[in-house]
Amino acid sequence: MNKKKHIYSVFSGTFYEIPENDLKILDIGQIPLKNKHKNCSKCFSRGYLGRDTKTFAYQICNCIRKNIDFDSAKSLLPENNN
Repeated sequence: MNKKKHIYSVFSGTFYEIPENDLKILDIGQIPLKNKHKNCSKCFSRGYLGRDTKTFAYQICNCIRKNIDFDSAKSLLPENNN
């Protein structure tokens, strides 16, 4: 059975799930999360506090920052062959 991974998109401000095998095809601005997003009184469970008008990216709430899966995010980085 294929496990699901929770993802947050910085550019659309949405949460979604993908199979763990598809982590390698994520683009910039898609953040893997450890577990499902929970209620937050600061961002009202949206995951963002506002939107930057220059880059059109959402300002991520601390509840999302605490929930980032850094092990999965590191596997997305390109290999350094130096």
